[in-house]
Amino acid sequence: MKKVTAISKIKENSTAMSVLMAVLGLLCLGACAMGLGDSLYHSTFTEKKEDMASLLGTGLIFAACAFIAAYLFVRISRTGTPFSDTSVKCLKNIAFLLFIGSFLPNILLSLFSGKYETINDSFIEISMLVPSVIVYCAAEAFNYGVMLQQESDETV
Repeated sequence: MKKVTAISKIKENSTAMSVLMAVLGLLCLGACAMGLGDSLYHSTFTEKKEDMASLLGTGLIFAACAFIAAYLFVRISRTGTPFSDTSVKCLKNIAFLLFIGSFLPNILLSLFSGKYETINDSFIEISMLVPSVIVYCAAEAFNYGVMLQQESDETV
């Protein structure tokens, strides 16, 4: 495959992915708003504080990650290459947000209840921690790709 063809495919697919990620972010925000509204309308705050902490913690984190990913794909669609400092920074931001999301619901629950409480008897949510480590490792791989891209550009 020629370089020009590959770049055009990357740009085309990145544009579609940026739209998809932006829509996903909006859906996450909408789900948070609807879930909170439903919880507040159909029950008292004290009955649903665990659900609300989980919904706020994970929903807002996922929305932020989706918007960062949308920005990342917009940048890739403009430049035609995923190997840039901006890509690495966006991936590290997503990893950091996922790491924060691994314990944010429990912090919110403790704030809502006024005492130390956890969801599912665990302070750290492993299902958010593992993806944060994976995304961070991908960011480091992209960082190496940025270095190789710079060496290639300087050689040519």
